[in-house]
Amino acid sequence: MNRTTSLLLALCLGAASAFPAAADDKSAVATASALLDRLDAGDYAAATADFNAQMKAGLSATQLAGVQAQLEAAGPVQSRGEPQVSQRDGNTLVVYRIQRAQGAIEALVAIDAAGQVAGLYFSPAKDDQQAR
Repeated sequence: MNRTTSLLLALCLGAASAFPAAADDKSAVATASALLDRLDAGDYAAATADFNAQMKAGLSATQLAGVQAQLEAAGPVQSRGEPQVSQRDGNTLVVYRIQRAQGAIEALVAIDAAGQVAGLYFSPAKDDQQAR
């Protein structure tokens, strides 16, 4: 995977949440999955619909389209693995391994206690990065 497709996008992930508890896992997975589905479909306005205020201020639909274009440089999506869920700083973190034609990417979506997207981060998959 080249540098362009090794895009790292981190927004608002480390920000403290104003809510005391994280969203429940099932709901967080559904929200994260819907975001990734909308990205894959090219529906960037819908992809930002579940963003919290900080994410909406920091990442527009147009900017998100640019992120997706860089990800697509690694080829079409071949598969998306099962979500891995954890908790951090009041957010539910949902991580998917996405296999593309030219490499694997990890997509991390942070969901706040209100069930909104509070962070989005793409990076080369750890095992794919070590193989290079």
